[in-house]
Amino acid sequence: MMYITEYARVTSIPRNILRYLNREGMIEDPLGEEDYLRLRFLEQVWGNKKILRSQLSRLSLKARESFLRTADLPSKWERYASTRFYKMEQGKKLPMGALIEEIQTTFGFILSKKQISRLYKIRNKVQVTRHREKIRTENNKKISYRAQTNK
Repeated sequence: MMYITEYARVTSIPRNILRYLNREGMIEDPLGEEDYLRLRFLEQVWGNKKILRSQLSRLSLKARESFLRTADLPSKWERYASTRFYKMEQGKKLPMGALIEEIQTTFGFILSKKQISRLYKIRNKVQVTRHREKIRTENNKKISYRAQTNK
């Protein structure tokens, strides 16, 4: 028998996913023989692009873009903050103090200094993403305008 933390060291499946499977009752801790079989199967399909493509195709384009934009954010409060920044109207500002208070109220915990620092990094990442999208949109408009006038 092996515990989930030990198994996480030797598998390609992240520990947080193993913990999730345990919480959902799909595997036990310590792992039994049936759990090993399930996990071996999961390892074979983990990260398979064909399977991922099929799963993502069920989502709307908007949902896929949102999912991919926040895929590297491990916690709900980080994804929430990213979405709040991303959906903010152009030219409007969201004070960090207000967002910190909103997150603390919504998720029921006090943000540490490290988490607040992480929040600033998330904001910067979203600002860069929005800036790049704005430039891409402007460039597409220029290309479209040139194509219309060069007929």
